[in-house]
Amino acid sequence: MNCKMNILLIVTLVCSLVSCKPDDCPEPIENQSPIVWKKGLERSGLTSTSHTYNGNIIFGHPSERANNYWVYCLDAETGDSIWQTRIVTPFEFSPNDNEESQIYQDKIVFSSRKRMFVLNADNGQILWKYEDPNNYVGVSVLDGYIYIADLINKTESTMYRFDINSGTKEKLFTINRSEYGSNYSPHLMMPVKWVHPNGDEILVLQNRTYGWFTDMESKMDILAWNLTADSMLWYRENIDERGSMSRPAIDGNKVYFLGTWDAHCIDAATGNTLWKYHVDETAGGSFATANILLIDDKLIIKPDNDHMHAVNKETGEMIWRNNETASMPGLLRVHQDTIWFGSGGVLAIDANTGKTLIDQYEASNGSWIFPIAHHPTDGHIYTSDASYFYCLDPKYMRR
Repeated sequence: MNCKMNILLIVTLVCSLVSCKPDDCPEPIENQSPIVWKKGLERSGLTSTSHTYNGNIIFGHPSERANNYWVYCLDAETGDSIWQTRIVTPFEFSPNDNEESQIYQDKIVFSSRKRMFVLNADNGQILWKYEDPNNYVGVSVLDGYIYIADLINKTESTMYRFDINSGTKEKLFTINRSEYGSNYSPHLMMPVKWVHPNGDEILVLQNRTYGWFTDMESKMDILAWNLTADSMLWYRENIDERGSMSRPAIDGNKVYFLGTWDAHCIDAATGNTLWKYHVDETAGGSFATANILLIDDKLIIKPDNDHMHAVNKETGEMIWRNNETASMPGLLRVHQDTIWFGSGGVLAIDANTGKTLIDQYEASNGSWIFPIAHHPTDGHIYTSDASYFYCLDPKYMRR
């Protein structure tokens, strides 16, 4: 028996030496670099939100050359270039906010103040562009239409939509100072769509009004515009003192808005409040940057402080709260029951328990403030630090 054990030990040792030289053996998992590949970027500005598409990753980044912007499409597994497109504009073009870059089927939209470009996601060809001297915030892509809103001299705000394939523009409705909002300056934000039981298509959105001409105070109005009937379904004034920049989220006939320190659940048919959830304003930071995220039975809400809350989307009752995440996040994204975001690093939160899974990992000293994209199958994630674009393996990140 001892002889057999000795032989087994010798064989194991020999196999070990043959199959893995000391210099070639993998490092222990905790010392393994999470960087699968990285692409150098010009140190010229902020990277856009990135999107996965047909095994590739697409994102934009400004050039050091004035008024030039590059859109890159890379192989998601290797980082090899698939295509790249240069956008030249007469003025700065910087679609780096959360919802200024969106993908829909085989088209990707990049928008910034005053201009918008629609590209073919397969080859990077610019299909059409739109320029407008008036200010608008972000885009919303719904059922083949791109929605944007302008703001003219702080006196009126108009919602438009474009056919994403042709670029055909259609004016939908205008909010002015006198008709709605008690003489406040209007500012329409991006909508979600709801279908009324009678079949009518309804846009539900925020009018982020401000008293430029009156008391210099802000207030949050919400409204539902009937696209089918071309009329206002309902308008609720002063639901909160200030609205978040976030687009609402919708589930069934419930629409969720963020105000100053309250999350509001609204009946899409009537505009009535179904419930409110209040966050602690003494902790600092109201709602401004993070989007509203729905995951199964939970509404995830993130103030601009270290806190994150999960509440029951039907009742508004708290499910969990994590007070030690990170402040001022960008876009929250969910992948396999994990919430991911960038805020001074890469963070991952278990959506079911609120437990922090990855905390403040940094692969460099750059700006880790960008949203996280995911490979559909291999578990890799993608983000930027404004100097490089990274493919990272979360297995080797700090927990």
